[in-house]
Amino acid sequence: MPRWRINVYHLAGDFCPIQEWYRAQDIEVKAEFDAALAILRAESDWTDTKLFKALTRNHIGLGEIRFKLNGTPERRFRPVGIWPPLAECEFILLVGCEKVRGLYIPENALTKALDYRRRFLEDGEGGIHEYI
Repeated sequence: MPRWRINVYHLAGDFCPIQEWYRAQDIEVKAEFDAALAILRAESDWTDTKLFKALTRNHIGLGEIRFKLNGTPERRFRPVGIWPPLAECEFILLVGCEKVRGLYIPENALTKALDYRRRFLEDGEGGIHEYI
């Protein structure tokens, strides 16, 4: 039985940024992302795993799921989301991105994630549904 519930944020009109990102990925990226989520769903404490990192500084309140594809070059992916206040063991995916040499691609991924966080938590805009 999963300990964590993974949801996705969608805007009005059911536009879902993380699902759009997922659709654009190749099969290897999708498989690694799905495997990372399966592992995280079963974890009791995400701070004990290398698959997750809470962001700091200008991005407090966001967390990234961390997975990679080995190869030349190695590719590192960082889907970003939030924990809603008062919700236990729930994570909401907001955007997907890749990290290359310390930079996020797309470069505005974290800014977008902060905007979606504000729109959802503060403005009550959009909604969530379970990630399957």
